[in-house]
Amino acid sequence: MEHQLRDVTEGCRIRIDKEGKWFYEGCEIINPLVLRAFCNAIETDEHGRHRIVIGDELCYIEVEDTPFVISGIRGDPAIGLYVRLNTLETFPLDPTQICIGRDNILYMTLENGMKVRFNRSSYYSLALMMEEDENGIIVLKIRDIKYPICPAE
Repeated sequence: MEHQLRDVTEGCRIRIDKEGKWFYEGCEIINPLVLRAFCNAIETDEHGRHRIVIGDELCYIEVEDTPFVISGIRGDPAIGLYVRLNTLETFPLDPTQICIGRDNILYMTLENGMKVRFNRSSYYSLALMMEEDENGIIVLKIRDIKYPICPAE
């Protein structure tokens, strides 16, 4: 028999803004333990809606863009870069997985297939490392290899 979850969405009113900040009833959630628990419990249903599932309860949440956001860039282009998410997790930056979305927003797809958005400060940090090549294409040079940063298809 399939386990039924109790939908408590009406009472939880959680949303994530485009910069990766979490809010409960309009107030920012700043407790790192609560944020970690929510980040670990987020999943996407078969319709592409995001929800938090903890124990026997589920709460659908409003996500302005992507639930996880790149909040920082670490490293050196000469030896490799890493991205830090709003979950405080760190992943290698794979320049082949970066694309430009609507309104020139940068996104990256992680190894696990999760699409994450660069927040404003990480976008600017990475933009300072980019250059225009002789053909007018924006490229990111890492370990002496130039990677084109292309619009999403």
